[in-house]
Amino acid sequence: MFKKLVAFGTAATMMMAMGVTTFAAEGDSTTLVTKLYKNDKFDASAPDSNLSMGNAAVENTTYVEQADGTYEVTINLKESFKAYGMTGYLTNVQIDANGDGQYDATEYKLTYNESGKAVVGVTFNSPTVPTEATKYDASFKTNVSIMPASEGDFIIFPTVVTE
Repeated sequence: MFKKLVAFGTAATMMMAMGVTTFAAEGDSTTLVTKLYKNDKFDASAPDSNLSMGNAAVENTTYVEQADGTYEVTINLKESFKAYGMTGYLTNVQIDANGDGQYDATEYKLTYNESGKAVVGVTFNSPTVPTEATKYDASFKTNVSIMPASEGDFIIFPTVVTE
């Protein structure tokens, strides 16, 4: 009888543990490392080459799986960053969230700092989970102190944070 009770207790514990893992997946946030590259200049053999000056503005990217199986992706940006010893920030951010080659402002939401100048976040829905080397084409201006604003297309490559 004792063996049957222990077997039942072990089986119940295992089933509860599996249930916790299943329910924990939805709604949990996953953090990714993101870098900005000059348009089509990412080189897998030299991943730190051809980084955009605006790369210093990127903090991280997070995604959360939603109940419908899509993912809410947020690219977090710093209010300001240093480049060439000067302070800068990002403006006019656009992103091709669904990969159709169009920057459609209805596909994403921008968050601005208190002054309304710098973009500090970009949020959009993705049908697939972002993984290492997922890319999103983007366009934005980098405003750095006395330097003229530069603009161009950049590619965002999230890489999963490993600890």
